[in-house]
Amino acid sequence: MTIPNALQPPVLVVEDEPTIREALCAVIDEAGYDARAASGIEAARDELARACPAAVLLDIRLRDGDGLELLAELRRRWPNVPVIMATAYGDSERTITAMKLGAFDYVTKPFDLDALLATVSRAVHTPTIARVEACNSESGFVGKSSAMLAVWKAIGRAAVSDVPVLITGESGVGKELVARAIHQHSARRDAPFVAVNMAALAPALIESELFGHERGAFTGAHARRQGRFELASQGTLFLDEIGDLLLTLQSKLLRVLEDGSYERVGGTTPLVSSARVVAATSRMLAQDAMGTSLRDDLYYRLGVVRIHVPPLRERKEDIPLLVGAFLRRVAGGNRTVSEQALQRLIDYDWPGNVRQLRHVLQNACVMSAAEVLDVPALRLPEHAPTAGATESKESLHTQLEQLERRLIERALKHAQGNRAEAARALGIRRGLLYARIKQFGLVD
Repeated sequence: MTIPNALQPPVLVVEDEPTIREALCAVIDEAGYDARAASGIEAARDELARACPAAVLLDIRLRDGDGLELLAELRRRWPNVPVIMATAYGDSERTITAMKLGAFDYVTKPFDLDALLATVSRAVHTPTIARVEACNSESGFVGKSSAMLAVWKAIGRAAVSDVPVLITGESGVGKELVARAIHQHSARRDAPFVAVNMAALAPALIESELFGHERGAFTGAHARRQGRFELASQGTLFLDEIGDLLLTLQSKLLRVLEDGSYERVGGTTPLVSSARVVAATSRMLAQDAMGTSLRDDLYYRLGVVRIHVPPLRERKEDIPLLVGAFLRRVAGGNRTVSEQALQRLIDYDWPGNVRQLRHVLQNACVMSAAEVLDVPALRLPEHAPTAGATESKESLHTQLEQLERRLIERALKHAQGNRAEAARALGIRRGLLYARIKQFGLVD
């Protein structure tokens, strides 16, 4: 039985291509909604003046204006109407801006109709995200894959808050780019962005680097020195490779995250930092056989918001776009790759991810005078390193995670599901065991 239109939730479709608009309205009608069509911004305003819809599906590029401008207007005038942005472009900057402006979600053409209808259903039944101001800085991301779209959405949502963020992903995927994008799209964008790589610092220097030191605090401390928390001021402090942070410093970092207070090395005067902390890691953060260890409370405090950046091998559809962007940057658009070379780049597994791809193309441009780069110019091995050759740290971490899962499964089986007993048998805290059970999907 068809529901009368008066009882169907109205969904406004704003699309300037007639064929696409009609098809979308037909699909949305069949799904039990009252689809209403608008061919552009002015037509959308007319529809909105007549009746407030339950949701809006809005094309980001319209012939009579910018969909982002209409989105901003919708957030001002109809803040409770969820807006789903649609585009044929894999545009990271516009995706992030749309999410910051308060878009409910972001979908790409050609549409996956089942996924689109699921998004419409969520929009109709879920309160919309609060409106925030826009920002026009460049994010530096390239791609059109659903995996990267998810990252851009997460950046836009994280940028509107001040809570700590934990970014995970293999080496070379662009974790610092994510951190910088969060900063540039936040209210702190005019304040400093300060980056610290824990893995690049000598263990004895990390405390001084983070918190600063007083004159005479140790041999060689000839003058007072500001730490990174002080330098970050009202901005963002990016702690890269947080898994390398010494256990002795973790309680001090946790204290700063909780109330902003700390002292310089050798000092007694309390200082307060207002810096937002964004951390990143390419390794496991739980206790493991490689010696990595973060306190449970610090791990969860850092990961209030978590963003995972996928490896390049999981988003190979982005490789042609990345190749074009890197060649424009390196060679000013005067170089390209042959079809065979492009296929070789797509087929390769990229253990070093986007960073490795950039270096391969830079090397090819320097070492070859040809305008069209062919397969030999790339100088890629026949196969990416595997477990039988030179294993990456990420490969070892994957193996360790698999081993850890098997050990936990065995301990739970022997303990007949008693988690406290299993934790004692494994020699780990119950809180850590519960976290691993959830991570590995071992919940009963």
